[in-house]
Amino acid sequence: MMNEYTDQIFGDLDKLIDGVKEENKRQLDKWGIQTHSMFEWLTYTTEELGELAKAIAEYEYRDGTWMEIRKEAIQVATLALKIAEMMDDPPKFPKR
Repeated sequence: MMNEYTDQIFGDLDKLIDGVKEENKRQLDKWGIQTHSMFEWLTYTTEELGELAKAIAEYEYRDGTWMEIRKEAIQVATLALKIAEMMDDPPKFPKR
C-alpha cells in the first residue's frame, strides 16, 4: 500500500522559507535579475513541476531520493512565489 501524506500546518515554516530564500539567491546568482511575462514565469514553473513529478516517480519506483524531491519542490515554490510577487503590483503586468 502506498504511503499517504497527511496535510499539516507547515510545522517548520522557517525552514521551508529559508529553502525558498536560498533557492531564490541561487537563481539570482546564476541568471541575474530576470524580466519575464507572467506566461513565461508560468512556463518555467511548469517545467520545474515536471522535474518534481520525475523526482517523485524516481523515488516511488526506482532509487530516487527524498532530497531530490525536496529540492524540486522548493524550486517550484520559489517560482510560484515570483509570480505571486508580481501581483503585488499588477499594473506593471498588464494583460496582453
